[in-house]
Amino acid sequence: MILIAALLISLTGCGVTVRIYGKALDALSDIDLSYGRLYLADVMDALRNDDLDKVNEMGYHAGLDDAETFEGLFDQWHALSPVYGQPESIFLSEGYQYGNEKAYIGEMEMENGGTLMLALLFTSNDELALADLYETEKGYWSREEVPDGVVEEEIILGEGTDHPLAAKITYPANASASSMLPAIVLVGGDGGNNMDMKSGSVRPYQDLAWDLAAKGIVTIRFDKRTYTYSDEESAEAAPKEVFTVDWEYAEDTIYAYKALLEKAFVDESRIYYLGHSQGGVVGSRIQEKMKEESLRGFAGFILVSTSPRPWYDVIYDQYIRYGLIDRQSDEIYYLVQKIEMEREYVKEGDYLKVSEEKLTQEFALTRPAAFWKDYFSYDYVEGYRKLAESGTPILILQGGADYQITVEDDFSVWEETVASWNAANVTLKVFDDLNHLLTPSQGIFAGHYKEYERPGRVPEDVIDEIVSWIHP
Repeated sequence: MILIAALLISLTGCGVTVRIYGKALDALSDIDLSYGRLYLADVMDALRNDDLDKVNEMGYHAGLDDAETFEGLFDQWHALSPVYGQPESIFLSEGYQYGNEKAYIGEMEMENGGTLMLALLFTSNDELALADLYETEKGYWSREEVPDGVVEEEIILGEGTDHPLAAKITYPANASASSMLPAIVLVGGDGGNNMDMKSGSVRPYQDLAWDLAAKGIVTIRFDKRTYTYSDEESAEAAPKEVFTVDWEYAEDTIYAYKALLEKAFVDESRIYYLGHSQGGVVGSRIQEKMKEESLRGFAGFILVSTSPRPWYDVIYDQYIRYGLIDRQSDEIYYLVQKIEMEREYVKEGDYLKVSEEKLTQEFALTRPAAFWKDYFSYDYVEGYRKLAESGTPILILQGGADYQITVEDDFSVWEETVASWNAANVTLKVFDDLNHLLTPSQGIFAGHYKEYERPGRVPEDVIDEIVSWIHP
């Protein structure tokens, strides 16, 4: 798990000791930036001349041993240079004081067109510690068009309702009425997420949709209401219904389920639910709502990067792990006391005491009381226990390098919880080097929120795990 402690603060005033994970980013001085331009140019010249020794010398005193030279950088170069040609120029696009280190990112213009990104990390002694070469999002996502053998159909979810949403159904090109294919509804996580779950240069739900379709599994994905209608959540006069699981998740998930039923090639008995983060937690509640509407419901559940712990603890820990980096120490002192107090408000159920006219005003942990009142009106983990013990299969996936939902604090609780159930049909799986979005945690910002700016795809072993679970 990549969790780099940048700051340990003892808050004696409130008796709290917290560890802030992640390295703070501060703009570099003009002098440091000028050094960065030279460093980037030197590494670019070394790549052009295939001179590994030159780059190794830049990191000679950085604590690297013979097995930790920059051969990986040249492996990246040898894979990319046949396509892009030689570098023609480079310019510094970003430079930071990154904790105790310095980070530089340059953009190399290539002779065959296109741009490659060169990222360097230097120690406080100006010794090269890490180098990373990669394509830009545009180059990396060269398969902007749907892959051969896959069809992607754009539809409007909830057409004719007050909240229609853009959606896509993705399926094998050879699907027919006799195919009877399994299908998955992809449900986004907490917040305003689009249908691809795009964050920076990462699009995990597009990866899943395209790669699962290539292996015979239909998917539907859709923009969340909190993405398309974010103004309704922020409106002062927003009704309390806007802050409910039904509004944010359930109604549109059921519309997506019904849209799959309209496809003759989809097997109604094998439609599955895949939810990310909070979108995974609420699946058991959605299943109950489907049963109330006399729908068959989901054949199984895939929970990605989520937690069985109370959501106020999850939010609190996420603030502590990365939400306070780049803050001044006096701000952190105040904010930690504030969120500690707000967590207690929620834990003690104080949201139940809020008057009706104030339900939609912010109450705690950036949520109004209406959210907490609705959210804790249902026991989601108990709902999953009942599903599992009745024979419904559940697959729980976790990235080992996830610093938002962690193996130590969250996945381990899933393991303990599932062990107490009378169910043998729950599968738990950790992918060691993957982050919160199940993409590789890599590059100089690995373990930091900027890591999502480096393009990355959901790897094949995640796809295979889902496929083999659906086709045991």
